[in-house]
Amino acid sequence: MESSLLSKQLYDSIRKKWIEATPEEIVRQRLLTFMVKELGYPKHSLAIEKSLSELVQDLPVPNRRLDILCFETESLKPLLLIECKAVPIHEKMFAQVMGYNAYIDAPLICLANQESIYLGWKGREMSQEGLPTYLELVHACL
Repeated sequence: MESSLLSKQLYDSIRKKWIEATPEEIVRQRLLTFMVKELGYPKHSLAIEKSLSELVQDLPVPNRRLDILCFETESLKPLLLIECKAVPIHEKMFAQVMGYNAYIDAPLICLANQESIYLGWKGREMSQEGLPTYLELVHACL
């Protein structure tokens, strides 16, 4: 019985806990693993599944949770906001991540699913491309 429960869970090494292996969570965990192991994102620079109200103190904010938010490790300035989806990406989803970023003000936003990663630098249209390394992101934003 216990092994069947574990097969439906994933260990999140950033939040340091077991979580339900929903389709969206699988996308999020694969992306996080790639970001940390391949692109050099420090684990301590990543906030996972945080509510907007935890991150934005001085404004009234909607009751929403962000999938992934990457900070610059010294200044704690938001650099990258990522929304993960387990379904094909469509136009409404771009509006969702841009709406979240109206409160966060990260220079780079991302919408990702199993097949695609769309990035949008502040003031530019989102296009399908790969994520920058952490160092590339820091240099581009500071």
